[in-house]
Amino acid sequence: MKRLICLLLCCFSLLCWGKTVRPLVWVLDAGHGGKDVGTESKRHQEKDITLAITKEVAALLRKHKPGIKVILTREKDIYVSLDKRCQAANRAGADLFLSIHVNAVEWKPLLSGTETFFANTRFIKDAVLQSAQSRNIERSQLLAWLLQKNYRTAGRETNRGTKPERLYVLSHTLMPAALTEVGFLSNSADEKYMTSSRGQKEIARCIYNALAEYYETTQAKTHRKTLATLQSTNGRRSGLKTKLLTVGKDFKEDEADVLQPAPELAEAESPIPTEEPADTTCATEPALAEPVAAAGDLAAATATEPSDTVSSEDMNPVEPTSRIPVYSIQIVAVSSELRSDDERLQGLFPVTFVKSGNMFKGLYGGTTDYNQARKTLAAIREKFPDAFIVAYLGEEPISTARALELTR
Repeated sequence: MKRLICLLLCCFSLLCWGKTVRPLVWVLDAGHGGKDVGTESKRHQEKDITLAITKEVAALLRKHKPGIKVILTREKDIYVSLDKRCQAANRAGADLFLSIHVNAVEWKPLLSGTETFFANTRFIKDAVLQSAQSRNIERSQLLAWLLQKNYRTAGRETNRGTKPERLYVLSHTLMPAALTEVGFLSNSADEKYMTSSRGQKEIARCIYNALAEYYETTQAKTHRKTLATLQSTNGRRSGLKTKLLTVGKDFKEDEADVLQPAPELAEAESPIPTEEPADTTCATEPALAEPVAAAGDLAAATATEPSDTVSSEDMNPVEPTSRIPVYSIQIVAVSSELRSDDERLQGLFPVTFVKSGNMFKGLYGGTTDYNQARKTLAAIREKFPDAFIVAYLGEEPISTARALELTR
């Protein structure tokens, strides 16, 4: 009997000889770089913020998910064309592609928050790319929803949801892909958060947590169930029990990376506006264009765009000459700006301070949807009973009645 068992074990070993399990390959793409600075403010450029956050995410993955091969499209401040980014992921046979970006709308300084895009497969002309992204669309959507859920878990309430979009890197990759906007550089509170050490580490943790949840559900092949749970709860719950890194008010910048049970958002929170019309210029990359040569640059990619291509601006014509009112929630009026950790803000974040005479108005959130502003106000009044809706046209305050007239 012992000889028989040994013989069977030897046969099994011979059958398995030479067979290796291929590790998962995930590609992280830090948006822009080199001569392509992305969006910028007086003091900061998008390319620097995205690189810092992307490298932080890579470090977390390599520490907590060592079985996954992590590839960065750039690890320093260099220019990499959109086509090269896609080629790098496709040639590596990547199982996931995530591009990290920063938003901006200069004439709407109150707009803030996060949003994540996945491929709009209706506009992909190449048959191979169309087939690949149609096959991957559920996982791409899942990744987008998990990212938005984890941003909210960290306390970033201004959630602009998940949307299909015609972006080059989403339409020219062969694996599940998403592009996430981690905040608005044109919003002073978002800028302060995204450029701080704490903010960058917390954003990276949010992204890591989303990827950890994505890994769990895709490995268990329960991604459809998880996506359905996220959609049915407006992103409050994933139904997963993944141990995640601490984020939000309990996060301490110098603490060790300790995994904790995944928190779920309270049912009382207002729903995520998953289908809110995109009212930004989405200043991240050119819209869907035909592939360009590997040696091509950003200008070449833009120049080869077909004339019938619909850009983000075409779909949502929001120009400085035809501005749309933005609604925000005023929570305080003080003699000087408050620090983000000031007790008077009761943990609400981010809050933008706008000077008005000798006072500073503390404004939370920013949306072009008045009904969404009312929902946010109802939730905020639990902490700030005297909060109320204010409206701005560009940087000019206007009455809500006037704002509603302009959007009829």
